[in-house]
Amino acid sequence: MNWDDLRLFLGLARNGKISIAARNLHLDATTLIRRVKRLETALNCNLFELSNKGYLLTDHGKRLVHYIEHAERHILEAKNDLTDERQELSGTVRVSASEGFGSWVLAPALAEFKQRYPAICVELVANSGFLNINKREADIAILLEKPTKGLLYTKRLTDYRLNLYMHEDLVAEHGAPSSIEQLSPFNLVSYVPDLIYAPQLNFIEESLLSPLHALKSTSINAQFQMLRNKAGVGILPHFIAKNAHELQPVLQDKINITRTFWLATHRDVRHLARVNVFLDWLNDTVQKHADIF
Repeated sequence: MNWDDLRLFLGLARNGKISIAARNLHLDATTLIRRVKRLETALNCNLFELSNKGYLLTDHGKRLVHYIEHAERHILEAKNDLTDERQELSGTVRVSASEGFGSWVLAPALAEFKQRYPAICVELVANSGFLNINKREADIAILLEKPTKGLLYTKRLTDYRLNLYMHEDLVAEHGAPSSIEQLSPFNLVSYVPDLIYAPQLNFIEESLLSPLHALKSTSINAQFQMLRNKAGVGILPHFIAKNAHELQPVLQDKINITRTFWLATHRDVRHLARVNVFLDWLNDTVQKHADIF
């Protein structure tokens, strides 16, 4: 039994699509199929069954994946134990995050990560939307809901709270509102409803603020700047609002929202040392700054 055949089998097992697996493994589809067939002959069993969804693992195939991944983990542990891990860690890690988390949590902390792991290049993609982990557009994603499809490793990263904020000058001029009705003189700063990229951001109906006049943006950073410049009232995550002392939370007893950040990475890259150290660092960073969430 050839170890390289096992590696190719695992690549197809983790993906299920022969064309994508072959591309990721840097060989043509015909060669990949031939190598898998050779492994099946050596083991005297069928490892896959072909369906309209691609190559599905048989029971024998699932058992073999378990054994290979078990060996893979031990090999990685041995490598990390027997080498200078700091020197070994290099390459690129692409991280997809929401604009808010990427701009206000990750970006300020990345200098510390680079000091610790100077040879790892981090590509932070922080905008209104997420890259597709299943299509390998990113190595790691910080999402607003737990993904349920694909060969993914997922973990709850942290909950975070959101409140309604307004500028302290507006509070001084009009008084702190004690009801939703008392917000009627103000513009509501919020997302553009039909361009919201995640349903977890559609909290206007939940907060009963929809009757207010609106200033809308797809960008949470733009909303933050509107509120800092007295454009109205709006819902912000605490980890963003805390950066502007002039913004005051109002109606906390009525508008107090909690959401969750989820961590996801594809199983094909989960074993990579550079991905693992980033995941460990990210978890430590979030725990260290738990009070901002």
